[in-house]
Amino acid sequence: MTKWGIGPKFAVISVIYSVVILIVHYVYLPSLTFVIMSKYVNIILGISLIIIGSPILLIPAFTIDKYFNEGKLCTKWIYSFIRHPIYASWIIFIVPGIIIIFGYILGISIPIFMYIIFKILIIEEEQYLEKNLVKNI
Repeated sequence: MTKWGIGPKFAVISVIYSVVILIVHYVYLPSLTFVIMSKYVNIILGISLIIIGSPILLIPAFTIDKYFNEGKLCTKWIYSFIRHPIYASWIIFIVPGIIIIFGYILGISIPIFMYIIFKILIIEEEQYLEKNLVKNI
């Protein structure tokens, strides 16, 4: 397993599902959108979620590189609070932020689908980490 774990599989499956959902939205339900108070509120809320999620995504991505190269499991900083911060940032902040900005009703299913796929795929990564890296904490 690479330092990116299940990330590539997770990304490919999530993107395929998202593209299918967006095609269905545009072809069959183009007028079905939601607005929270006003379009500007959607934009501000969506951008806020993306801004909150970005450091939760980027900082661990750089941190993981150092620890993986040393053959260690990172348990400091954000990893002491969130077990999988990179995946969490995509599922909780970034993708919902994008969906809120554009107001896609069907898009609401994307983070739910991503979470289900994450829970299925993460078993493989956690078994690898437990077998190969936990002993080096």
